[in-house]
Amino acid sequence: MLKKVLFVVNPIFGINRDPDKIVQWIEQLWRDSGVEYQVVKTSRRGHGAELAREAAARGADMVVAAGGDGTINEVARGLVGTPTALGVIPAGSGNGFARNMGIPLDHRTAIAALREPVFRQIDAGRINDYYFFNVAGLGLDAVISDRFHYSQMRGFFPYFVIGVKEFFRYRPQPVDILLNGREIRRSPLLLSFANLPEFGVNATIAPNARPDDGLIDLCILSPLTLGRALVHLPKLFDGRIDQLPEMEIYQVSKAVIRRSHEGPIHTDGDPHPDNTLLTVEVLPGKLKLALGKTA
Repeated sequence: MLKKVLFVVNPIFGINRDPDKIVQWIEQLWRDSGVEYQVVKTSRRGHGAELAREAAARGADMVVAAGGDGTINEVARGLVGTPTALGVIPAGSGNGFARNMGIPLDHRTAIAALREPVFRQIDAGRINDYYFFNVAGLGLDAVISDRFHYSQMRGFFPYFVIGVKEFFRYRPQPVDILLNGREIRRSPLLLSFANLPEFGVNATIAPNARPDDGLIDLCILSPLTLGRALVHLPKLFDGRIDQLPEMEIYQVSKAVIRRSHEGPIHTDGDPHPDNTLLTVEVLPGKLKLALGKTA
């Protein structure tokens, strides 16, 4: 039974979203719940992780992230390894985590469902010092995430436009990958690490990824021409990307990547600068997730 809950609301998320409306719905749907709850809006990058960590230390039963995948990542990383559960109100552009976990995309439904949650332990991923719970990566997707993060635009269409521009600019660099006791060298267009199948908006990079199998799906997409990319783009959205000859997928508990020069990585769509040596690993069952009965 829930006793103490914190709602963490990102006041800037997605497109056509109203954070004040979400706060109103929380008040309407939770005021008679008998649960001690608080609503706090984040004010800076990383604030969600701080709030979640503090709430867990005070014995909160659940911390609910209202925002996109970046907000969910912040709150979740503050809860890794604690008995406090993560709840989600999806309000981003892609909502990859919510789509993967069957969480309702309708705000009112998601808020109401969390009054009677069921709990599930899921894995956390880590790349050097950064946690991820959905998909992380380096290569073209990290560059796109970096450009999108610093743009003033939100939504799928601006992301797609940035992606097309960067496709023509991006030059793959060679990487050495140590996985499952052997080393391979590739110059990938994408190198993704998937705890869950899709990035967001149904773009599925690892169709067989599972959040509780103790493994990360390491996805290597070799360069392909624009023509082949356009012809096979539907496979990214219908779960058949693994049928591409240019795609390799390995299931690993840990991998080490060496690249020739530093560059961006992304974790759940948020970009970070990082160095030439990257260690990717899974932390089995380290996050307690709250799901409504409708999920």
